[in-house]
Amino acid sequence: MSEPMESETHCSCKIGRNIDRYDLAGLNEELRHRRDAKNESLRALADYINTRVLEAALADAETDLTNVAYGAVSTDDALSAVYETLTSDETPPDREARVRKRFEQHGIDLERIESDWVTHPTVRSHLNDCLHIDTTRQTRITGETARNTIEWARTRCGRVVEQTISRLVSAEIVAIRDVEVSVLIQITCSECGTTYRFGELLEDGSCKCYADESTESTTH
Repeated sequence: MSEPMESETHCSCKIGRNIDRYDLAGLNEELRHRRDAKNESLRALADYINTRVLEAALADAETDLTNVAYGAVSTDDALSAVYETLTSDETPPDREARVRKRFEQHGIDLERIESDWVTHPTVRSHLNDCLHIDTTRQTRITGETARNTIEWARTRCGRVVEQTISRLVSAEIVAIRDVEVSVLIQITCSECGTTYRFGELLEDGSCKCYADESTESTTH
């Protein structure tokens, strides 16, 4: 649980700097509420902070959110629509490119905004070190949660590569039409040299090192 605070906490970490840079009054109190009362995850809190940063940056630029959102959306929905377009692995590349182009057309430095976005480890550090909120949770990893995490990482990696190629094409550095990016995750044991895909390792349960040890123990 968090310790009661009489006033807004000021700190020099990345989130603290964002509070000052974007005038995010009340952000810390909202983080406390969302973590303690609503039990939101660190990733959800990171998304909340990032949308606040995006909203403040657009307000400073006096830009209506509906002017940069993809499709006809209301002002209330525009913020989440823009953020999801920029961060979701499910966003079609052409849609993201259109939104980024609209930022450029409005003279907004989107790369600067994205550089101020935070990740869940940054949120954890801010909660622990600056707000004195204990984020320790007893979690048990399962094969399914591990599979989901690795698949997310693989998809995200492919998206980053795809977006980078798209930017190279826009800058006329390379010329290519339909791009398909494939990312293969392989796990290799440095001792026995056996290489697995994650599903194979999960199914086998161990590498050949342990299989050999098991064989040796049954022969003695």
